[in-house]
Amino acid sequence: MARIRRSEQTREALIEEGIRQLAAYGYHGTGIKQILDAVRVPKGSFYNYFESKEAFVAEIVRSYSEQGLSQLDDYLGSEKGLGPVEKLKAIYRYILEQHADVGQTQRGCLIGSLAAEIGSSSAICQRALIEAFSGWQQRLTALFKAAQDARQVRCDLSADDMATLFWSAWEGSLMRMKMEGSVRAPEHMIELLLDTVFKR
Repeated sequence: MARIRRSEQTREALIEEGIRQLAAYGYHGTGIKQILDAVRVPKGSFYNYFESKEAFVAEIVRSYSEQGLSQLDDYLGSEKGLGPVEKLKAIYRYILEQHADVGQTQRGCLIGSLAAEIGSSSAICQRALIEAFSGWQQRLTALFKAAQDARQVRCDLSADDMATLFWSAWEGSLMRMKMEGSVRAPEHMIELLLDTVFKR
């Protein structure tokens, strides 16, 4: 039992270090050896946990997405007093505050960064990235549908289309954030879409 627990702890440590290094150096700039060295795991042990680097990165994407969605669900469940548009603004302002507070404007979103870097070149990573996107898409669509029901946003576009546009604009604005080293671009994007483009 203790050995199983240690094995799970090592696997989780590899995933957490993988998230950190992929966010900093990207897919091609991150080597398995540097992750193993950081976690102090022998090189030969890596394949006890993951079949390949691609399988490892796919697990990282799933873990990163699950952590983010869990935090989002907790927030949405706790903020009963806010309307759907205010929830959207609060969620993304909180994300940007995290980037600004810890000087992480050069990192952006791990899912978006990996999608841009490896795209469909790895089938296993592509599936994990699509799953991650789908999780966020579902929550954003629900918020936009609630905003339509509350007559806060336009109804001539579907909630799903607005969620897609919002996600795409968000990821694009994060590229500018990384380039400029400032959260101004995504802040402006949120304001422009929610207060002007999508407004009823």
